[in-house]
Amino acid sequence: MRITEIKLNNYRAFYGEHTISLDKDGKNLMVYGENGSGKSSLFTALQNFFLSSVQKVNVEENIFVPASKKNTASILLTIKESATSTKTTNFELNCVDKQIISLDKTIIADANKIKGFFDYRSLLKTHIQHDNKSINLFDILVSNILYHSINRFSNQEIGKEWDKLYQNIFDLQQTSKRKNANIDYLQTKFNPGLKELLSSIEKDTNTFLNYFGGGIKVSFEFSGITYIRRKVISGNHIGLRIEFYNNHIPKHQFFLNEARLSALAISLYLASIKVNPTAGALKVLVLDDLLIGLDMSNRLPLLKILKNHFIEVPENERFQTIMTTYDKVWFELVNNYFGDTNWKFIEIYSKRLTDEDFEIPYIKETQGYLDKAKTYLKEKDNKASAVYIRTEFERIVKSICEKKGLQVNYKTKQKEFTTEDFWEAITNQTDIDKEIIKEIRIHRGTVMNPFSHYDLEHPEFTKELEDTIDTIEKLGKINIKSLKKTTYTDLKKQIFKLELQIKKPIIGKIIRSLLDK
Repeated sequence: MRITEIKLNNYRAFYGEHTISLDKDGKNLMVYGENGSGKSSLFTALQNFFLSSVQKVNVEENIFVPASKKNTASILLTIKESATSTKTTNFELNCVDKQIISLDKTIIADANKIKGFFDYRSLLKTHIQHDNKSINLFDILVSNILYHSINRFSNQEIGKEWDKLYQNIFDLQQTSKRKNANIDYLQTKFNPGLKELLSSIEKDTNTFLNYFGGGIKVSFEFSGITYIRRKVISGNHIGLRIEFYNNHIPKHQFFLNEARLSALAISLYLASIKVNPTAGALKVLVLDDLLIGLDMSNRLPLLKILKNHFIEVPENERFQTIMTTYDKVWFELVNNYFGDTNWKFIEIYSKRLTDEDFEIPYIKETQGYLDKAKTYLKEKDNKASAVYIRTEFERIVKSICEKKGLQVNYKTKQKEFTTEDFWEAITNQTDIDKEIIKEIRIHRGTVMNPFSHYDLEHPEFTKELEDTIDTIEKLGKINIKSLKKTTYTDLKKQIFKLELQIKKPIIGKIIRSLLDK
């Protein structure tokens, strides 16, 4: 299932009706917005929308709505049922009902169980304490993030289990029989189930941390809950043990810098939602201004985590990802990294209709590089079209090299790498179609080489631009495979065969001596 459209009407900053289309297949969404533009209102709208499937929420109406349009604030989502189906369903949340209006709210309620909403404001306070107290993640995990996770030993939601156990333990009317039942349940079901979930989270957290580097490894410390007597328990504590390059860090919140703390919190969170029930559910991951605490070197690892574990995964595990930011560099980085095939990029600005009017959000859809190339071509700006064609070609070849793990010639400085370095790696290390190679070679000489534009206005050049766009589109869609890498043993075999073919003994001796060395 995927969200195909988001419609906000008179909700918070969104005065009037505003629509964000995610196309018929439900693309991922990247949002850039200036502070105060309405970007955070979008995050809150989505969060409250899913929460309203299980409880009433306050749908804030824009303060400038005239009396004649009062009580019209609403959030509407259109959801496509499956990848193979064209059927869509509209779900509405308004300020009057304060709950989802639909005959079947289970779709939204199941999506809410995943807890796929995370923002910077809750980043450190959710996972990391900046005080002298020992870190205890029990309430955060059991009563919040993992509340709906299934305990395999009981087939019950772990959060609901704990609520019931806690109530029984603190029940003044508790009988000896109930006490013994609680003790048995803790020992045979709750404790083993929670330990298993923590083990899975621990494994994924360390997997994600490896993307960031920095030598951090985590483990959970949970001995199990012990019933002591009525109203008294121990062990409801989940500690976090941090090792930094194999050295235990007792108070890591004071030792690690903000970038490492942010990477730790992000890894913990993403690992936690992986164990939540997702089978058959609408899986939405919404990240609001999450990169504030990360420096540029740690932003690319996050994109790789999202791509490898949430986006480019089997369909039944795939999350529809929505990210917001006020950092234009980060916005462009995501655009360049993922491209626009499965992503929609929008910008939100504040504008006044007249000088006397209040500000309202203005949503601008950002075109992909090829779309921009087509637009400029229609406007007869051939030079601009050629620039964006070249930019898209560069993005594609870099993406292929990164995705396929191709070997690119070493350069001491990143800026020294050229498009040719990446294109050469593709042509030499993959099974890319020879016709594509031929077409690219022609178009690089006529269109994508900035020094070849001797006459941008002649009719032939316009046709060349059109043909190049077609070829680049083809390149972006083809499925290429990496060739088998040549090993040292393979090279030895090849040299041995050559040696057998050489008739002069002296040359054979030279080759054997080189092999020995």
